Amino acid sequence: MIHRRAVVAVLTAIAALAMMASILVITGCGARSSEAVNTEDGITNILDYVTVDFSGKNGEGRAYVNVDYDGMETEMVGGKDKIKELDEVSDLTVLSKYINAVSSISFNIDRNTDLSNGDQVIVSVSYDPSAAQSAGVTFGDQKSRIFVVKGLK
Repeated sequence: MIHRRAVVAVLTAIAALAMMASILVITGCGARSSEAVNTEDGITNILDYVTVDFSGKNGEGRAYVNVDYDGMETEMVGGKDKIKELDEVSDLTVLSKYINAVSSISFNIDRNTDLSNGDQVIVSVSYDPSAAQSAGVTFGDQKSRIFVVKGLK
């Protein structure tokens, strides 16, 4: 007879792995190469992994925020070797803490339409400090960054 707790534990593990897989599918959205990841200082500056692409006509341009989740996650956990170690972790509580920290991050752009070359847009970031603390992650102090609109036709 299968115990109810065992079934719940297996389902929880499957759900956590599914969440991790979905985060990995989202990764690599283009902000910067993970080769430039700095794990030495122990601080993950979220906005270092953000770029903004601009498209359209001058005066009618649009802005698109891109996030390099792969690079950010690599820095958060302490480098590629640590990620390999986490792949082998059988205790999903370690992985779920990182998943919670990443999923608590949100971005906001002050304007993303009707843009002209030379305009400025501000990308702001927020996150759940308790999720970051639980994962042992220190995010930098920068809460926003200005990007200058360029490349519109």
